[in-house]
Amino acid sequence: MPFIDILIFAVIAVLLVIRLRSVLGQKTGYEDSLRGKETAERFEEKSSPLRHDVKAATNDGHGIDALRRADRSFDEAQFLEGAKAAFGMILSAYAEGDLAQLKRLLSYDLLQSFTQSIQQRVSDNESLAIKIENISDVRILNTRVFDSVASIKVQFQSVQTRTITDDDGNLLEDEGIGKLELIDIWTFERDLTLADPNWKLAETESQEDQA
Repeated sequence: MPFIDILIFAVIAVLLVIRLRSVLGQKTGYEDSLRGKETAERFEEKSSPLRHDVKAATNDGHGIDALRRADRSFDEAQFLEGAKAAFGMILSAYAEGDLAQLKRLLSYDLLQSFTQSIQQRVSDNESLAIKIENISDVRILNTRVFDSVASIKVQFQSVQTRTITDDDGNLLEDEGIGKLELIDIWTFERDLTLADPNWKLAETESQEDQA
């Protein structure tokens, strides 16, 4: 009888080993989810490619030459044309309350500021219209590269007509409304380690702010 008991236990043990191997050899949903996560992470890394030709710190400095050392593809004339176009697009998007457009063109902090202003305007049941009559001058005031982030301060001299109306279309009197000759100073930024060539507006000020 003891021999039969030992044989029965041996058979049970073999069956348990076979069962465990069959379970451990199967793919679980958790394993599949981990592999899916790894694939997604690799895809996200590819969607924001890095530039390995930019070296932090060694290219830090002020002036156009510092920027050209950090980014040999930088073209001043091309940048100014882009800045001039962005000036009109941003003012138009701000007046129209187009947050989707502003998200593409502004830094995170400045977007929050613009959003609050737009929301306040909506709350007051007011509409803003901005028409750029003329941009007479666009020039670079200062350029800086720090920790592989380039910033360019640009001065825009323009003539703009600004109007504010209420829900009934009545013109409202307000400071900074009408046909104005303005000097705006905007700072654009770009992370040079990223392949994305687009600059984003990071700061705005007027000539009076610097006085």
